[in-house]
Amino acid sequence: MATINTNGRQPDVPVHSEYHKSAFTLPNGCPVDNPFHSEKVQQKDGNTYKMSQLLQDTYNMDQLAHLSRERIPERFGHAKGCGAYGEFTVTSDEIQKYTCADFLSAKGKKTPLFSRLSTTSAFRGSADTVRDTRGFAFKLYTEEGNLDWVFFWPGVFSIWDVGKIISNNHATKKCPATGMADPNMHFDFITKNREALNSSIRLHSDDGTPRRYNDITIGSLNTYTFVKDEDNYSYVRITLVPAHEVHTPFTNAEAAAQAGVDPDYHIRRLYKQISKNTDKEAGYRSEIHKLTEQLQKGNLPEDEQKKLWEKIQENEQNIEKLVWPEWKVVAQIIQPEDVKDVKVNILDASKVFPKDQDDIIKTIEFGRLRLNRIPRNQFAEVEQAAFCAANIVPGWDITPDPMLQARIFAYPDTQRHRLGVNAEHLPVNRPKRVWNPLRRDGPNSLFNYEDVPTYVADYEQTQALEGTRTASSFANPEPWTKKPKSRVPRWDTGIDVTRGLNEWAEQPPLEQPRDYYFNELAGPPPEKHCNEQYKAIAKEKGIHYRQWALVENYAQHLHGVRCDIRIRTYGKFHNMRTMRSIANKTEEMFFEMDNVNWEGKWPTKKNLGNLIRERTIELITADKQAVDSDDEDEEGHPRYANVPSLQVSRALGTATDPYPTVSVQASHKLPDHDLRFLPN
Repeated sequence: MATINTNGRQPDVPVHSEYHKSAFTLPNGCPVDNPFHSEKVQQKDGNTYKMSQLLQDTYNMDQLAHLSRERIPERFGHAKGCGAYGEFTVTSDEIQKYTCADFLSAKGKKTPLFSRLSTTSAFRGSADTVRDTRGFAFKLYTEEGNLDWVFFWPGVFSIWDVGKIISNNHATKKCPATGMADPNMHFDFITKNREALNSSIRLHSDDGTPRRYNDITIGSLNTYTFVKDEDNYSYVRITLVPAHEVHTPFTNAEAAAQAGVDPDYHIRRLYKQISKNTDKEAGYRSEIHKLTEQLQKGNLPEDEQKKLWEKIQENEQNIEKLVWPEWKVVAQIIQPEDVKDVKVNILDASKVFPKDQDDIIKTIEFGRLRLNRIPRNQFAEVEQAAFCAANIVPGWDITPDPMLQARIFAYPDTQRHRLGVNAEHLPVNRPKRVWNPLRRDGPNSLFNYEDVPTYVADYEQTQALEGTRTASSFANPEPWTKKPKSRVPRWDTGIDVTRGLNEWAEQPPLEQPRDYYFNELAGPPPEKHCNEQYKAIAKEKGIHYRQWALVENYAQHLHGVRCDIRIRTYGKFHNMRTMRSIANKTEEMFFEMDNVNWEGKWPTKKNLGNLIRERTIELITADKQAVDSDDEDEEGHPRYANVPSLQVSRALGTATDPYPTVSVQASHKLPDHDLRFLPN
């Protein structure tokens, strides 16, 4: 009789006998003598056995039928990921000034949670260390319902027009013609959608290849609403900052090598860290229990009691010293009356909040988020976990952020496709309490309200107990017109229904990428895992270590891209300099491209566009591929590098381009100059 190891395990359904707990059974619970047996008719012919399986072998027929149906659709985005349980702890009472959320109501209050950490674009079987954006979803099981934080790295998105969502997603997937990854698609899209540069420049820094999940700074991406009461609310973005030492990211080469050695590297490191700490904590707590029992026996000398107490305290301190995957939770809060003074559109997910406006953007560290338990089953708990930004609780609300509005539809819809309409019945998705007898039936309805009517005839019968906050407590029934007392309205009183691209804020779209390059990528080389070659080249070029890493990463990604798209990409980084518009063409966001590079500090050779171009050509040459002649003019000089008059005329749209570009659209025949970039 086949048996399973049940030590320390609790089955998902009640066990009705010890026999059934150990026996291998049919799906209906009937014990099976041996799961490897099958029924067949057979005939021996010399050394050959002729056998035909019997349809009456219902066990094996059922097993085969189940095998072909045991997969569910993988997530379109964030397919490769892992999960962990943990807890959120409030660390500041100040947050209560801004929200009435129960889980934030007292310093020290803990809320259990489940998290899912993932890459974004790759498929389920891909490597963890690929250069990619990353998703971080947290389901907080609060007393007032499940609150889902659907967060992201980097803290900016590549678009903020809902109409571009599908194209943005498709541009990160496989080429429809070849089924292979195609960098042409990525660079074609980002260079034609200028807001994408803010995300792209972060992705191509070494932060795009982190060494561990818990080294990543996580952003809420969208702007949400803190609600205190009917008259008081504020806008908020959340950032999760690593609470412990951040390891130096992988270089491009290290990440690629690690992907070949262990595709599940990030998951393995996370689970190993949690497992080791779990074992250590269990040992410390066991020792505390033993010491406590000795103290409770009494009749011990005073000095002996003191020693036991010291040992207990030592073990408690050891528990506190354990380094878990942990983040500090920080809120950036803006009052409604201050929105007009913020330098950026606070509802634009492709922008970060300015760091130099502390007078109107309040920053509060209000919590710690720790992961401390590994799921017991990847499919049941991680793959079947369903997250949605529409899962809110009193005190936390959505905003008229266009990308957030799209997400609150798309996320639950993809879960209905993957998991069915009753995904919230699954254990990992269940809130602590739920009562909605209108949601009935459908596939996999695990509980169905028994004989409770399927309708609500009387509103009074559905009301919560007096004093209970509800989702409608502060949800304005007239959000377009009603003005909360002594506050500006959540929506402007002038409402227009429009169709088109979202309007841009006054801040130029390349200003934040430029600031990121100059400020956040500046600084000395890392003390650990420093790439000496990067360090030497950065010194030679007169730039910072992490700035050269960005150049190298872009070049590695670009050197297999078509010539016309490469040139267009170089041009985008040429433009990230003095923000002076030309001929009042501010709506086109063209900027003067003369020899005064980036605040007039550096000569032309240090322009980011030139640096990326030069390194890209070096890589193409190193691959023994012909350097496209369009990259240089007739005299061998870099195109556009030293021809400011042509640059300006092109920016104004008055020049005739002697180098016409080739469409990247799909065709049954690839252009000849693309063929050399295909693998042999």
